[in-house]
Amino acid sequence: MGDCEGALQFLNSLPYSNGKTGVIGMCSGGRHAFLAGCRIPGFHAAVDCWGGGVVMAQSELSSARPAAPIDLTKDLSCPLLGIFGNDDGSPTPEQVNLHEEELKKHGKTYTFHRYDGAGHAFWNYTREAYRPVQAMDSWDKTLAFFDKHLKCNS
Repeated sequence: MGDCEGALQFLNSLPYSNGKTGVIGMCSGGRHAFLAGCRIPGFHAAVDCWGGGVVMAQSELSSARPAAPIDLTKDLSCPLLGIFGNDDGSPTPEQVNLHEEELKKHGKTYTFHRYDGAGHAFWNYTREAYRPVQAMDSWDKTLAFFDKHLKCNS
């Protein structure tokens, strides 16, 4: 999270910054984007692309991961976009449902898009997991989300 905070401060210090910064990540990076939105004040948008490990069973916790990220949902300070494949094993559709329930419980601003026929890393065009139709649709939604939350209002 220190790297994310440092990047946020650097980007906001640039003379051409409009002061609005977003964070995006895929896979474990999706989890980290969610965590950044919960732990670091100052982000204006976060995008979680198939971030596994947000919902964790007690047995999965360790000294390196002492808390499940979902337990930090109450601290989310920016809008969240989630991109998920319904054929993914991490996160599973059930875990995405639990994540969404927690966001609703805390009144957070979020939008989740779920794609049939897509699994993990369906944007990665170098793998068999690539799903061009779902990838392009979700890319368009991601760009529109960032445009809505990061664009200057002037």
